[in-house]
Amino acid sequence: MIAILVAVKQELNPILRRAQANDVVRQAHLDFHEGRLGGQPVALLALGVGKECARIAAEMTIKCYRPDLVITAGFGGACVRDVMDRDIVIGTEILELEEDRGSEVRWRVAGQPTSLHGLEQFRGNFRVHYGRIITAEEMVLKAANKNRIGQASGALSVDMETSAVAAVCAARRTDFLAVRCITDRVHEDLPEQFNDFFVVGQLQPGRVLAAVLRDPHLFLDLARLGCRAAQAGQTLARFLEAAVQQVSLPAMAQRRAA
Repeated sequence: MIAILVAVKQELNPILRRAQANDVVRQAHLDFHEGRLGGQPVALLALGVGKECARIAAEMTIKCYRPDLVITAGFGGACVRDVMDRDIVIGTEILELEEDRGSEVRWRVAGQPTSLHGLEQFRGNFRVHYGRIITAEEMVLKAANKNRIGQASGALSVDMETSAVAAVCAARRTDFLAVRCITDRVHEDLPEQFNDFFVVGQLQPGRVLAAVLRDPHLFLDLARLGCRAAQAGQTLARFLEAAVQQVSLPAMAQRRAA
């Protein structure tokens, strides 16, 4: 079985539309969607935004399912100019941002997939990059910050969950892959209110509405981001459907041969 962990419904719903995963199973207060994607048995979960949500969800996923592979997937921001919106980044090394003072960026290696499980030569109609993914405590909103972090760490993309899932998988000796679909380019700023929209990893529509009422110009920025996220969600879902058909794992190969 493959477990696919994303952060929010905007990432999960396009996957569900491509999957045969009508069974919702409640495990330890988490709602897993069980079924098949690309012919492979999967458990799908939207875990919430941030490292703590990711850590708890990864722990419970491994405890409940003992998956052959955990794929942590979702949206990410680009940290280099060559990575464009709707591009796919597959993590070859996972970093955790410890500090960004402007003049100094500190980070550490949080994990590394033991293998890319056959995706090194991915076949499909996608722009795919291979490289470092870095995880931050909050969304990196400013273009200058994304660019600085990318230059200092060599990361291609930044997100808020991958390092936590990687650490849990390493501790539990579970294979993992990290996949990000880009929503914002390195030169693009995000609205400065964005991090305030989430409480305990969950989007709060009331906070979004209040922010728009205070600053009506924000509506256009959010509409643009919503459109970009919808397109990225479709791309991510198509990629994952194709990827799980190409993934090579010993346990899965034995079951296919049986």
